[in-house]
Amino acid sequence: MEGYIEHIPLPDSTVDVIISNCVINLSEDKEKTLSEAFGVLKPGGRLAIADIVSIKPIPEHIRKRAEMWCGCLGGALGIEEYRSILEKVGFKNIEIKPT
Repeated sequence: MEGYIEHIPLPDSTVDVIISNCVINLSEDKEKTLSEAFGVLKPGGRLAIADIVSIKPIPEHIRKRAEMWCGCLGGALGIEEYRSILEKVGFKNIEIKPT
């Protein structure tokens, strides 16, 4: 099976757990990506994300540099922005643990 994280090729409510390791920061449409994840999860399903987050705003001129995307910094979200998108697409009981 092949697909894109913005268009997961699985029926809705069929997945128990999604583990994402350093990938969502590379998505151009993080809200769509997280909405797709929410959609394919069964009720009570879990999403675990290990990703780069920014602790302060990243200037636009830095975000646009290709090497920042290669290093995963270009697409990094702030913690509260991440939380906001997760809530917006329907996730509940959100825990974010920066390490």
